[in-house]
Amino acid sequence: MKLLLQAGRGFLAVVVILLCLSSWSQAQDVKQLAKDAKVSPDLYAIISNNGIPNQAPIGGLQRVNLFNTVGNTIAIEAAANSEQEGVALLQVLQSMGLQKGLVFKQKVSGYLPIDQLGALKSVSALKFARPSYKPRNNVGSVTSQGDVALRADVARSTYNVTGAGVKVGVISDSYNALGGAPAGVASGDLPAGVEVLEDISPGTDEGRAMAELVHDIAPGSPIAFHTAYSTELNFAQGIRDLAAAGCKVITDDISYFAEPFFQDGVVAQAVDDVVNNQGVTYFSAAANSGRASYQAAFNPAPYSDPQYAGGTYSAHNFGGGDIKQSITIPGRGATAIISFQWDDPFFSVSGGAGAQTDMDLLVYYNGTLLGDLSSFEINVGGDPVEIIGIQNNGSSSVTIDLVLVKYEGPNPSLIKWVNFADDVTIEYDTKSSTIVGHANSTRGIAVGAAPFNLTPAFNGGLTTATIEPFSSVGGTPILFNTAGQRISQITRQKPEITSVDGTNTTFFVSDSPRDADAFPNFFGTSAAAPHAAAVAALMKEKGGNSLSSSSILSALEQTALDMDDPYTPGFDTGFDYGTGFGFIQADKALQSISGSSSDFAIVGTSNVTCTTISVGQRTLTFNPIYAGVNGQPLSFSVVNELSPTTNPGPYTLNLYTDNPVITLKATQAGTPTEASFVYNWLEACGNNTTPPGTFAIIGVNTITCTAVSPTQRTLTFNPNYAGVNGQPLSFSVVNELSPTTNPGPYTLNLYTDNPVVTLKATQAGTPGEVSFTYNWLAACGGGSGRLGAESGAGLQVRVLGNPVNETAEVEVRGVSGQSVQLELTDIQGRVIQQHTIEEAKSIERLSLPVGGRKGLLLLRVGTPTEHKSIKLMKQ
Repeated sequence: MKLLLQAGRGFLAVVVILLCLSSWSQAQDVKQLAKDAKVSPDLYAIISNNGIPNQAPIGGLQRVNLFNTVGNTIAIEAAANSEQEGVALLQVLQSMGLQKGLVFKQKVSGYLPIDQLGALKSVSALKFARPSYKPRNNVGSVTSQGDVALRADVARSTYNVTGAGVKVGVISDSYNALGGAPAGVASGDLPAGVEVLEDISPGTDEGRAMAELVHDIAPGSPIAFHTAYSTELNFAQGIRDLAAAGCKVITDDISYFAEPFFQDGVVAQAVDDVVNNQGVTYFSAAANSGRASYQAAFNPAPYSDPQYAGGTYSAHNFGGGDIKQSITIPGRGATAIISFQWDDPFFSVSGGAGAQTDMDLLVYYNGTLLGDLSSFEINVGGDPVEIIGIQNNGSSSVTIDLVLVKYEGPNPSLIKWVNFADDVTIEYDTKSSTIVGHANSTRGIAVGAAPFNLTPAFNGGLTTATIEPFSSVGGTPILFNTAGQRISQITRQKPEITSVDGTNTTFFVSDSPRDADAFPNFFGTSAAAPHAAAVAALMKEKGGNSLSSSSILSALEQTALDMDDPYTPGFDTGFDYGTGFGFIQADKALQSISGSSSDFAIVGTSNVTCTTISVGQRTLTFNPIYAGVNGQPLSFSVVNELSPTTNPGPYTLNLYTDNPVITLKATQAGTPTEASFVYNWLEACGNNTTPPGTFAIIGVNTITCTAVSPTQRTLTFNPNYAGVNGQPLSFSVVNELSPTTNPGPYTLNLYTDNPVVTLKATQAGTPGEVSFTYNWLAACGGGSGRLGAESGAGLQVRVLGNPVNETAEVEVRGVSGQSVQLELTDIQGRVIQQHTIEEAKSIERLSLPVGGRKGLLLLRVGTPTEHKSIKLMKQ
């Protein structure tokens, strides 16, 4: 159920192993036996056979046996009965010999001795376990053609940047399993000192190929690597480890088949975490599935087949009463890898009730049910996912039929499957979205691919780039929050951008006739993502490491060459789900983030309020943040929402959640050009979709934050609730505070290496438990001591002119060589500006835009050991 790499396209892959079942009665028996053993049916097959069973081909069709084993151990993913039991389950499994164990909430992974699988049924903290499948790979002296196609060469020479000081993290299968890294350093195709946090062997070294592309575009950037080829938790941990190692830009080319389609899973949450809390800009390969997806409302029709079971069940009606969908797989090793999901929450992500419906994914060939190629997972109480992997070893194509059967539970509302492997011919083809999982996360940037030879730099007849036909398409809805609660549908704008692929490396994968040289060409969104990440490194060097991910994305989007989605009629002006905002241009992106006072621009926004009116509507109050203001009159507008006005703001708009992005415009007297800014207001609102009256934790009031030691704080706070009905409340903090009816305030002793805690609450008379992720360290101003207090003699902070106007001119002294964090908030604690000085000079002076705020503001300035807080008055 895991990683994906398409042939010749560089996207990582795994073919799923399915239980060998010749009839439904056998499947039914094994399904119950597996449930009793607390394992999935295919993991139960290992217990039953005391090893990994082999399977002979059936008419050329064969499942591929790819359990992830090392010696006598097998990689598993296990779920505890509850989030509170996650650590206990890890400890029990470790006592049984689990190696490389990891835990996140109720999910545990690692390598367990095969002879211990049968003992899992006696582990009281365990709800279920399934295998974590190993991946199947497919896909200086050399300079990537992307350097020219993206105009990165022009950007470097124009702005004298190389990415120096901006560390880039790469996540893929392996880095030096083939042993070629030293030669790459010697030839100048890789930087010296690549930091390898974790590697694997065997592997294809696709991560090293990605690093070569980064080095071509940003030759001054240090690079770090972490494999993601073990489990989802290992992938998520690798993201956090790279951020902790100082990576300000991270890119990956991994996709797990079992990542939720309609909910943010553990990897997506890790991406959001490092972007929100550690200043990372994150780029994901969009994937290489094109439009190979079926999506529809579940349309039940009666289904019965003695080969399946006695009685009548419901199967999906594809149209006209037809419950069978034909899929034609080409011959000579072509593969179909299908992940089938429906609109239930994942227990492994959010705990709670988990999936309410059990679906089966059946495979028929010439009217015969092929149980050994079908999927009969146990879904109720677990995860709503069924996965099949079928390889056609014959010389000619083979047509199979899929039947989507509801075994038990309520009818799902929405069903969807995505094919992650080779091109197949699909009956009843809806050509739906294929960007799923962490590539569809809130804070990550999904990157589509355009071949270098179909860009203006290499084809004089083109004015923009042409998208690769296999580049995945956005539009997958998010239907559940991370607590497993159904929310009103959110459809994120994915992919955000398109980058370049098909470019040269020293070794990966093979030469293409699209260029005249003999160097191997690297195709796929796997190649596009590291190109985009390297451009971001150049931007961060120019704009400073404090340049936010949203600012980088806005600059890339605004300056991209608009592209057309060839599958829709007419030219798609602006964003489309096939190409995003278009093909990025490095030189224009760097120009747009110039810090020069002569460059008038909208560089961001400060949110004042974001209020829920209804499930699909919000009232937003905000102010644009400008650079290059010359004191002359400004005119501001919002395309299709607000006519030009000289009102200085704040501005208030009523907006609908199905229009999450608006375009801000501004002109300044004496400045010849119009400034523009693409504003994802819904993302800035935190995608808050809690309907009025719904019980929820909606925020936190941080009361005091006292430094106990350089790494420990005493925090006092109160949660803010919505939908309180007057009934008793129970509040807890995961791993920190047991459930209590004490109304607060609450005081905790916390360590700075655990900057985020999860708050939980229940209310009598209200079903379910609500959850809130609280970055307490950020609320404490980066851990700089007691709020509102001053300490230390070294740090000196002076505001040059107080009251302040449009900007606060701040001078910092006495902390030479130290890192300094500055945060400007209003009196309610809402952040207006943040800035980080990585290594302070003896005197640092900087301007913090204040925007349209009036009244009392609070400036917090801190080092690892000292802090000061200064009250400002905005005129």
